[in-house]
Amino acid sequence: MTLEKIFIAFIMFFAMQGFSASTFAKEAKKDVPTILKEVDAKVQLALNAIPSGNSQEIATLIKDISENASELSANYKFEFERDKVVLRLKKARDLAKKSDFAGTEQELKEVREGFAKLTNYL
Repeated sequence: MTLEKIFIAFIMFFAMQGFSASTFAKEAKKDVPTILKEVDAKVQLALNAIPSGNSQEIATLIKDISENASELSANYKFEFERDKVVLRLKKARDLAKKSDFAGTEQELKEVREGFAKLTNYL
């Protein structure tokens, strides 16, 4: 081997060994009960906003709930049941956009019960 090939091999070796800090960084992950408490608080906030009659605000709150719910992950059955509840959230959001506040309130109450039942699947 020539000196040039050894030098290139040496450089390649260290280039392949270099890992970025993000490779070793831990993901900041909350535990499921904490997220469920946050989701429950946001559902209550959305239920409290219904009497105001602002459909845009309620739809935005429901969207925030959906984003929080997407962080929930435990096992297959848990995620299957979570997805059912998220579909109800979507329905509640559609009803809120149509200014059907009675339907929105009913769906949000069922969503709250659905999230409470998710603890059975942990």
